[in-house]
Amino acid sequence: MQISELLAIKRLHLRFLSGAEHAHRTLRWAYTTDLLDPARYLRGGEFVLTGMMWRTRPQDSEAFVSSVAGAGAVALGAGTALGEVPDDLVEACLAHDLPLVEVPAETSFGAVTEEVLRSLTQRRFTTIAETRDRHRRLMADVAAGADFSDAFTAATAQEGRTAWVISSTGRHVASSGAPLPEADREWIAAKALTWQNFPHTTRLPEEGGRVLTVVPVQTKESHPLATWLMVCAGDHTAWTDEEHEAVAELASVAGLARSRADERALADARHLEGLPRLLAAQRFDEVTELMRGTGTATGADEGGHVVVSAVMLPEPRVPDLPRRVVTELVADHPGAVVTGDADTLAILPVAGAGTDARARAEEIRARLLHRARVLDGGLLDHRLAIGLSSAARGIPELRGAAVEARHARRLAELRGGRSRVIAGAEIDSHELLLASVPEEVQASYRERLLGPLLAYDRDHRSELVDTLERFLAHSGSWQRCAAAMHVHVNTLRYRIGRVEELTGRDLSSLEHRVDLFLALKLRD
Repeated sequence: MQISELLAIKRLHLRFLSGAEHAHRTLRWAYTTDLLDPARYLRGGEFVLTGMMWRTRPQDSEAFVSSVAGAGAVALGAGTALGEVPDDLVEACLAHDLPLVEVPAETSFGAVTEEVLRSLTQRRFTTIAETRDRHRRLMADVAAGADFSDAFTAATAQEGRTAWVISSTGRHVASSGAPLPEADREWIAAKALTWQNFPHTTRLPEEGGRVLTVVPVQTKESHPLATWLMVCAGDHTAWTDEEHEAVAELASVAGLARSRADERALADARHLEGLPRLLAAQRFDEVTELMRGTGTATGADEGGHVVVSAVMLPEPRVPDLPRRVVTELVADHPGAVVTGDADTLAILPVAGAGTDARARAEEIRARLLHRARVLDGGLLDHRLAIGLSSAARGIPELRGAAVEARHARRLAELRGGRSRVIAGAEIDSHELLLASVPEEVQASYRERLLGPLLAYDRDHRSELVDTLERFLAHSGSWQRCAAAMHVHVNTLRYRIGRVEELTGRDLSSLEHRVDLFLALKLRD
């Protein structure tokens, strides 16, 4: 309700004593007080009514108006039941640019408050009805297949709200206007994985960064590592009930759009369930038909494809979480398809040929690594291991690319870090060999060679395994290794002798050194 609307109610007989030029200001509430300093009871936007009982001397007017204006009140109503409005009050209101309204003796503060509340209540119900009607239309449009980005832009424009929808990796989904900068999106997404309570208000890290409120987009299958976030300008603690409701309804529309995206991704994944088996059997004609069924270009403009293999360790309680995470990681790659649950496989078309295709494959690796790092804050109980192949030209080469991607992924599992992305092209020869060996064989090999040393170190509080590792790192040089370990050469010889005795290996033999080197690599 604007001040002018309240003064237009003739039966109240209200009139401006000063500040008529601010008649357009909006009243959020009416509050009556005779305290000299009522600021702590005001939230901003009030029409403050007072009988001026606080005034015992002219200086009190400045103190009272300063308190009221400082708390954000939009106007002051002075009752004349106990006398005329003094000039010092008028002057104080002029000094603080606060409109002053005279409330005549025949008009009670209750009548004024009643009119303010009646108007606010009527407008609130009207606004709620209009908002819900818009919300129903928007939900119907999105459910019918309307573009969510366009629908979200239109809806936020109607609400007069600045907002964005981003993914768990900081990918832009929709916005009321220009997208947030990529660095800001990724910072918000990474931080949101560490927050416990929502809505959450934060400030962007740069100096003078804007204040934003983050609301998770909830769906039936939502998980922090594979969800959307709605980001709104402003601090949610200062929002009105109507603003909270409007934001909640926008979030519900985003939730519907997210659910539809999940359903499409799941349908494609199920359609491609037989892909790994067909590749292994080299039934390439069937692979081609299967991929065409998802609308994916099988030739990729003669550039071929990059295959991505991913897994989460240990296997999460949400069965298809790895697939959903990988789907998010490759979401903006045109033509990408993802299948599998715990052991996830993605195929990404790449344009170009030769050097161009290799460069594009490297770009994919860098992008996957970058996005996976954004998720690190949410990988407290799991690790994300990703391997990807070199660019494979033509469907027949996909079989070898899938094998290469899986080997790279197994190496990613062996290496540390919450998230690890390994490309087949960067695998060292012995690492590729280790990654291709089944886990049970690795464990057996590691236990046979290092088990006795680990047991001895545990029982005798010795350092045989560390000594062996340092000895091999110095290529079997007694002098350089002893100096690096700060021990006498005879001490080193004694320890290596114990290693040879316990393992049955002769460290003067290159073959035996290689055996122990590989066992140590399997322990990393």
